[in-house]
Amino acid sequence: MESVVNVGRWTTNLMNSLAGLASLTIDLDGVRHYRSIHGLEPQKGDDPFLTQGLDCFLDFCADFGIPATLFVVTEDLQNEAIAQRVRRAANEGHEIACHSHCHDYSMSRWNPSQIGDELARSIAAIEGLVGQRPIGFRAPGYNLSETLLDAIETAGFRYDSSLLPSPAYWGARGLVIALKSVGDRPSASLVGNPKAFLPQRGPFRPKRKTKGWRSKTRNLVELPMTAPMGLPWIGTTVVGSEHLGWNLTRLALRSHKPIDLELHPIDVTPEDSVDADLRRVRRDLQVPFVERIRRLRRTVERVAGARRFVPLTEVARRVGAPGAL
Repeated sequence: MESVVNVGRWTTNLMNSLAGLASLTIDLDGVRHYRSIHGLEPQKGDDPFLTQGLDCFLDFCADFGIPATLFVVTEDLQNEAIAQRVRRAANEGHEIACHSHCHDYSMSRWNPSQIGDELARSIAAIEGLVGQRPIGFRAPGYNLSETLLDAIETAGFRYDSSLLPSPAYWGARGLVIALKSVGDRPSASLVGNPKAFLPQRGPFRPKRKTKGWRSKTRNLVELPMTAPMGLPWIGTTVVGSEHLGWNLTRLALRSHKPIDLELHPIDVTPEDSVDADLRRVRRDLQVPFVERIRRLRRTVERVAGARRFVPLTEVARRVGAPGAL
């Protein structure tokens, strides 16, 4: 993983052009993913995260006029109700990016052929639905590896946004997985390589390992997520704790880099549409929906007052990713 965190240098002019940018991204993880993380039985029926939650997110973006980036798990596009919402997102100007086909947390450990097949299936599903090939990828569970990076680049993606540079997040996730491992239903999540969660100075072009002592810069660009002081600036922290979320927002805005507020549909789904078992183990769902939306709105208003929201493809274009529109 050494090459994943090899940053390289960027010119002052480039970084100045990126400093005024912010992105709002949402990973379309469904209820089943959270239930598997917490060792819960699968839930039957419609997925409220990918219906009510996604509707709320798109309405929220429309209110602010924000073009977001949606990372789609493409096996969900087989459900027409979800596919219609992703079409709506594309028609409203949001970027549709790839979050794999089946969202397997161990994808980074697969062999190249398995990963290539998964990516090809996901690319075809997005292109078939919205008529445009995705250029961005985010790995399930933020788990990245050299093999996965090779496959992402080979598949033609122009940027990756899988790195969450937060050792605190990695440690907390490891603790949850360890606690679940002693029960009857262990977590389906993966602890992952700690090197992938180290602080980053990106955006940057990752290095590709080659034979001998030389390394080669990849064509794709890495766009790490935002983690001020190593703490994740994501929906869980913004809507789950007003004090922590507000201070992380303040620190994020001090950055001289583009920033990315990463959300999930769970952040904007009414709690009464989620079963009691999941509400019991998710502290963010114990915050009333109205309060979560208020906190998110307050955060976005503050960011919009200081920066311009753009989809990640625009950040990749400015960094110089080949083929980024």
